[in-house]
Formats: sequence, structure tokens, C-alpha cells
Amino acid sequence: MADEHKHGIKTVATQTGLTQFTIRAWEKRYDVVTPLRTETNRRLYSDADILRLTLLRLATEAGYSIGRIADLPTEELLEIIGTEGMIAQIPAIAKAAVSEETSLRFYIASCIAAVNQFEAQALESTLFAASVAFSQPVFLEKLITPLMQEIGEQWKTGALQIAHEHLALAVVRTLLGNIYQGFDVSATMPNIVVSTPRGQLHEIGALIAGTTAASQGWRVTYLGPNLPAEEIVRCAVQNSAKAVGLSLIYPTDDPNIANELRKLRRGLSKNVAVFIGGSGAIAYDAVIRATGAVRVDDMPTFRTELEALRAEN
Repeated sequence: MADEHKHGIKTVATQTGLTQFTIRAWEKRYDVVTPLRTETNRRLYSDADILRLTLLRLATEAGYSIGRIADLPTEELLEIIGTEGMIAQIPAIAKAAVSEETSLRFYIASCIAAVNQFEAQALESTLFAASVAFSQPVFLEKLITPLMQEIGEQWKTGALQIAHEHLALAVVRTLLGNIYQGFDVSATMPNIVVSTPRGQLHEIGALIAGTTAASQGWRVTYLGPNLPAEEIVRCAVQNSAKAVGLSLIYPTDDPNIANELRKLRRGLSKNVAVFIGGSGAIAYDAVIRATGAVRVDDMPTFRTELEALRAEN
């Protein structure tokens, strides 16, 4: 509990845009959050408290009285903010001395609220605002990746339907495509083929990997998800690819993946590197190592591997 409640009221006031007086008043009158009290009676707030207080401030700025919304759960507060068009004002939060971590949580929660309501335009505007507010690595690794992981988990538990996931993927795919188009990559740069193997239908990891590679100066041939090894090999050979990048997310117990990875390795020249990442990659670690592929656990590692590979020439 002490690890979760780590922020003093001065920090909370700075991050939420509320005065210390208002925070104390809302606690006393409406019980909006319950900070931890230390032995010296000092208030300590959690990350969730900061997010909730920020949402309450935005809702009151939209015209709602604190007495009316004080008891609402966070999800309903996000719906209010989205309905009132407050999502478009998110960039102001990032500029108001709010910590990056808190701001990222707010964006992710706002995105999930938009997905839950099938508000594609709200999701698009929120993601665009986030792409401006954060650096490209932070946007991809700390917002897009956990956002799509959370949506995937909610789909697995039934909290979201497959249509919700498809809507989110369509918006993210378009946004990442636009980001990729913005990179100036010449024809002399090395080529990497990016896909997911047969049976792997979730492509967000591959999309992020492709965008990351493009930002590193690689020419990216993106093939989409669920391709047999033979097709990936054919494309890599035809394009004289220096590397192949694959994403493994779900399922994590597909008995055919091992054979697909072996066929891929046999079909490629030994000089072609194979990088395999995604949240499900660790489940296939044995065959990844056996085929000589490189498992990458995050995008910083992927960028380092790509830089090292380019430096070999």
C-alpha cells in the first residue's frame, strides 16, 4: 500500500491542476479519494488518485458540479469527458506540468473509453494529440503498446467485443501508416520484411516494429498478419532483405509455430537476421533460440539490434 501511495499533496496539486485547498475540500466533503496517512499525518496519494482528481477537474470545467459527479466511477467520468468533447483538450494536460506517466495513463484511459463507446473519431483525435505530445519512441512503447495490450486483455475477458478491438486496430493502423509515411527513407537503405507467422492474427506488434524500423532508417516491407513461412521467405529473397521481423502475440500455445519458424530459417540466407518479438514470444523461446533467431523483448532492444546490424556493413 505504501508503494502505491507515494505522492505528497504538493505534487498532486501540480499534476492535477487543482489547489491543495480544493483537494482537501473534495476529500472532506465528497470523499473523492482516500489518501494514505503516515505516522506524522502526512497525506500520500496513489497514481490512481491523481488520475481520478484530474478527471474530476476536467468534468467540473465541462460544467458538472462536483457534488453531482463525486461518486461516479472513473469509467463514467471518462464517458462524461468524452461526451463533452474534453478529449480534444488533452494536449493542455501534457503542458500543465503533469508527469509523463500520469499523462500517459490519462491518454490510455481516454482511448479505452472511446473504444468502449465505438467513438472512432474521438479515438483518432486522442491518439493524434498523444503523438504530438510525446516523442515517437514514448508514443509507440508507452502508449500504443500498453493500450492495445489492455484492449486485447479486455477482449479475452469479455469486457470488450471483437468489434471494439477491430475498431481500435483500424484507427491505430491508419495512424501508424501516416507516421511511417513521414519518414524519409531512401532506396539505398537496408530492407526489413515485417509480418506475423501463420496463425498469428494480431498485427499491432508487427505494425509497431515496422514503424520503429522505419524511424531507424530501414526500408520496411510490411506484409500484415498471418502469413505462411514460404510467403515471407519469397518476399525477403525478392527484396534482398537484410532482416525479417516477426511478432508473436496470441495464441501462445500454437503447435504449428515451431515448424513455421524452422521453415522460415531454412528458406533464408544465413546472412539474413530474424528478429522475433511480441508479448507471446517468450512462450516460443526454445524454438527461437534453436533457429538462431533473436528474441527482442522491447522496442529499445529492437532499435539497438537494428543499429548493430546496419553497422556490420
